[in-house]
Amino acid sequence: MNKLRKLVGNLGLLFMFFFFIYAALGVELFGKLECSEDFPCLGLHRHTNFENFGVALLTLYKVCTGDNWSGILKDTMRECRVGDSDCPSYLFWASPIFFITFVVMVQFVLVNLVVAAIMQALEDSTEVKLRFMDQHKLERVHD
Repeated sequence: MNKLRKLVGNLGLLFMFFFFIYAALGVELFGKLECSEDFPCLGLHRHTNFENFGVALLTLYKVCTGDNWSGILKDTMRECRVGDSDCPSYLFWASPIFFITFVVMVQFVLVNLVVAAIMQALEDSTEVKLRFMDQHKLERVHD
């Protein structure tokens, strides 16, 4: 059981590490995006944005669960208007890289690691149970 706690703790730290890095990167890349009539938003709104670190973590959690992450991706892939010097021109290619790498890392790789940890814990508990049963049978034979 102690081994399982260590494994779950390490996986939790790995999740937090990825979320921390992607939240900081999301604030840097998408923190100044605003929704307006010229640029209506499908996924970004008051509770889902990258304006600060805390809300960016919640937004990434929403993306991690698959809840309208394609709408958030579309909102962040903006093309700049002519003469808009504040608009970053890299969003159109940086946004898909950001979201696709995050989704692949979290939904596929890290979730598979969690499932592997659970299966390892079940296998270990089965081995302990079998050893206990074998020991109990030996004690009955000697009695």
